Amino acid sequence: MKLKFRIWLENEEDELVIGQGLFTLLNLIKSTGSINKSAKALNMSYRTAWGKIKKAEIRYGCELVKKKSGGKSGGGTTLTKGGEQLLTNFDNLNQEAEKYMETLFNQYL
Repeated sequence: MKLKFRIWLENEEDELVIGQGLFTLLNLIKSTGSINKSAKALNMSYRTAWGKIKKAEIRYGCELVKKKSGGKSGGGTTLTKGGEQLLTNFDNLNQEAEKYMETLFNQYL
């Protein structure tokens, strides 16, 4: 038997701020520098990815990504300081929760 669980964060209005889907999307944006490439890697449209980001920004109250228009060096997207912080904190929370849940699982089952 193995333990499975998921963590997500909601705001005071019980609206989803971040879960595994947005976490993965933001991580891909961080590594690729592109919302479009990240969306394609997750088999979603650019519009869907952008919508998820905008909803999260409104619900979190902080800009998560910064888009740079194309030009000589091309466009791209980077995470803002707030986006980096949310990503890091959510990752740390998941890792700590996993350790704790594993301890509980071993204790009770």
